[in-house]
Amino acid sequence: MPELTTIEIAQLHRADVQPPQAVPSRYDPIRQGAKIILGIPQPSRSQHMAPIQLQEPNAEQVGISHTTDNSIADKRIGSQVNEQFFQPYTFNNGATVKNRLFMAPMTNGQSHPDGRFSEEELNWLTMRAQGGFGAVITAGASPYEDDLYIEGQIGAFSDAHEDGLRRFAEMVKREQALSIVQLMPSGMRAKAKLNRGKQPAGPSVVQLPIPDFEQPRELSEEQIHAILDALVDSARRVHRAGASGIELHGANGYLFTQFFSLTTNLRKDKWGGSVENRARFLLEAMRRIRADLPSDFTIGVKILAEDWNSGRGFDIDEGLEMLRMMNDVGFTYLNLSAMNAKEVSWKYPNQKQTNLSRVRGVLRGDIPVVASGSLLTPQEVQDALNDGADMVALGRAAILAPDWPKRAARPDFEIKNFPLTLEELYALGVSPKFVHALRNGLSMWKFIKEN
Repeated sequence: MPELTTIEIAQLHRADVQPPQAVPSRYDPIRQGAKIILGIPQPSRSQHMAPIQLQEPNAEQVGISHTTDNSIADKRIGSQVNEQFFQPYTFNNGATVKNRLFMAPMTNGQSHPDGRFSEEELNWLTMRAQGGFGAVITAGASPYEDDLYIEGQIGAFSDAHEDGLRRFAEMVKREQALSIVQLMPSGMRAKAKLNRGKQPAGPSVVQLPIPDFEQPRELSEEQIHAILDALVDSARRVHRAGASGIELHGANGYLFTQFFSLTTNLRKDKWGGSVENRARFLLEAMRRIRADLPSDFTIGVKILAEDWNSGRGFDIDEGLEMLRMMNDVGFTYLNLSAMNAKEVSWKYPNQKQTNLSRVRGVLRGDIPVVASGSLLTPQEVQDALNDGADMVALGRAAILAPDWPKRAARPDFEIKNFPLTLEELYALGVSPKFVHALRNGLSMWKFIKEN
């Protein structure tokens, strides 16, 4: 198959715009009482939870896992540690991770405008690999051109990106860790100003009540298959660069979620309607990549158990139904995206079972679950492992302590929480571009101690 160094996805930017379709009644942001930005609501109150833990669009962009309250106190945090953290795990493809601690993918805008890795990004990742994380996942990489969500997003769609990918893979390998490149198709979350003025494209033409929302074009059947080809092509490039594997970003309002959510997928063809049809895009991407790459190449998938968007585009039962389908595809691990690893379903607010436990209950036993969300201390990590997680992904903790895995075994382990001074952030490998994202991406929380 020829290299896809440009989008060239079957008339993606030339197709006629279809008239906007009404969003289903299931999507009612006013009734739900949530402020929505970029398809992912900001935290708000709900009759079911106080405070409700909703997906926030820029949490990933700025690399932060949310806390259970709406403040980040300047405090010292110390906890206990369990040897389970440091036990190796062998995946179903034969790859072994040296411990149960992943560095979570954190899109931070540190790289070059053309998608090449910057020295700042490589330094950031190197510090975490040297700090002892068993697997290091990159920021979300664009798998095809004209699909950028944030300025400075890394890319995997061009041969020009391969050198940076190779340097990342070699650096992580030196630390005996797994190198994972997250592939993140943005879909309707892409920005025209970052993509040569090209209009975003998604499953359907919808108009969402979001500031600066850019109405997308609807993808045709031909364009959908071209994107799937581009995902395979990017995975090949990652493999050629020597990385351990890829992670498909199927959460947090990006293209895979847009297909699965009734809020953004109004299609009447085989890509919309039933749970099976809405899951088809993700499942087909998984199948094609698995069939094309060697069996020992790691394929992770990041998903939401349910849609915390006020539109409730899919519920926990639909999410679990998709997971049962994924059991038969053949992939390496599941990264469960959550605001809090202990969260329970909004559909069953009176039941104590966590979404993490529900997911572990339906997923095949040889497919490990990576938990994430508000995990900062060793005790919080241990609680997630006790609840069914096989390993955890640390975001905020990895910012605060690049050597979290090495230090967590010490009885006097403690880390200073946000807000931090600029000098403290720079010492942790957070570049000025990352600082800009921290300062502007999540204004509701204070991460930087301003003078």
